Amino acid sequence: MDKRVLWMSNMQVGYAPLDEEHKSFIDIINQSYIFLARQDVLGFERVFEWIDEYIQSHFPHEEKILIEIQFPDSLSHQESHHRFKENIEELKTLFFNAEDMKTKEKLAFKTADYIKAWFLGHILSRDKIYKPYLVR
Repeated sequence: MDKRVLWMSNMQVGYAPLDEEHKSFIDIINQSYIFLARQDVLGFERVFEWIDEYIQSHFPHEEKILIEIQFPDSLSHQESHHRFKENIEELKTLFFNAEDMKTKEKLAFKTADYIKAWFLGHILSRDKIYKPYLVR
């Protein structure tokens, strides 16, 4: 079963730099499923690195823009990012501390499914809310 995500026009927020960053997260999601399809659980470690890099670059960038455009719900948006980061930290800790490959594999699947569900929910609901403020 193909679980990869395709970029669609309804995901656009209307600001090319953010849209490109969102596309790069889709690449992370899709790469996570490629590692899993190959049963490359150790390679999956790179997914956590890429997520960390994304969190460190995209979240502050998007949050800065939300303040600049005076988005009234920017604090709640930041909290959503914070919860995601906390959840990823927990999954990463469990993954790297797992003592056997079967547990690592389960956590890798859980992580891949989580980042996919989070991204789709976040971009199609939370990010769409600020789109009118960006394009005005």
